[in-house]
Amino acid sequence: MFGPDFFERLSQRMYYDLDGNPITQDQWSVLRLGAGSAHIARDHIGIYHVSTVWTGIDTTAPLEDDHDHTPLIYETMVFVERLDPDGVLPEDERLDCTEQHAELHATREEALAGHRRATALVREWITKGRPEL
Repeated sequence: MFGPDFFERLSQRMYYDLDGNPITQDQWSVLRLGAGSAHIARDHIGIYHVSTVWTGIDTTAPLEDDHDHTPLIYETMVFVERLDPDGVLPEDERLDCTEQHAELHATREEALAGHRRATALVREWITKGRPEL
C-alpha cells in the first residue's frame, strides 16, 4: 500500500509555506497552528463534503534532488456522510474518512480551481448518479 520507499520519504519530508517556499518543520508548525484547520474552501453538497486545505507537506517529493519538482502542498478531497438514520452520531463522526475523490495542487489558485472541479463533480454525481469506482 505504501510502497517500499514510504518510510524513507517520510523521514525526508519537506515542508513549505503557503506560497511553496521551503521552510523548517518548526516554521511549518507555527504556520499550521496559525492557519487553524488550514481550510481554504469547504462545501457541503447533499451527502458530500468537499474540502480543500493547505497541507504544507509535499508527499510526492522524489527521494533524489529534483530541481524541476513542483511541491504539491494543497489537497482537495471529497468525503461522504455516514448513514445516521437515528441522528445519534456527533458532528465530528459524521464523515466517512474514505475519500471519494482527491487532487493535489501546487498553489492556492490551483487548489481553488480544483475545489470548483470537485464541487462540479459532486453536483454531477447527485444529478446523474455516482459511477462505481
